[in-house]
Amino acid sequence: MIYRHKDLKNQGLSNYQIKKKVEKKELFMIQKGVYSDTHESENLDIILSKHSDCVMTLDSALYYYGLIKKEPKYFYLATKQKARKINNDLVKQTFMTDSLLFLGNNKIKYNGHVILSFDLERLLIEVVRNKPKMDYDIYQESIRSFYKLKKILNIKKLNDYVSKFNDKKIIERINNDLLKKES
Repeated sequence: MIYRHKDLKNQGLSNYQIKKKVEKKELFMIQKGVYSDTHESENLDIILSKHSDCVMTLDSALYYYGLIKKEPKYFYLATKQKARKINNDLVKQTFMTDSLLFLGNNKIKYNGHVILSFDLERLLIEVVRNKPKMDYDIYQESIRSFYKLKKILNIKKLNDYVSKFNDKKIIERINNDLLKKES
């Protein structure tokens, strides 16, 4: 199990007691401020523990939803616009206006983890918004997956979300890339 330093402090452990547990190998320091009760920890465990206030997005969310097959090299995290920069080589950070960051939040269950992400409609918007920045093959695979899910997408919710953005290209890309396949 992963523990943050503040979690251990809340359990009543002092800095000295934490240090002693690490010396006795009862706890393992994974990163500064992150501890585990096992020597081996998954990167996902560490990211979710250390960045619990972030929203998983783009390639990462697509993978955890099962919309793309290839596991991304990075964890794509959306944070508040004024959040501190995440200094981790495994993380690609997107700064987002606070009101948009919490629009359409959803929890994904993946291999025993609960991951904060966007719902499918909101994730579709993020994908089309970031089309120029995304790998072409990942974008195409995700659009094909969304096309297969088209019948379960809530169009009213999608339109409501789109209205919160000042970007006409969102509708244009959804129409061209997702809906054009009907004809």
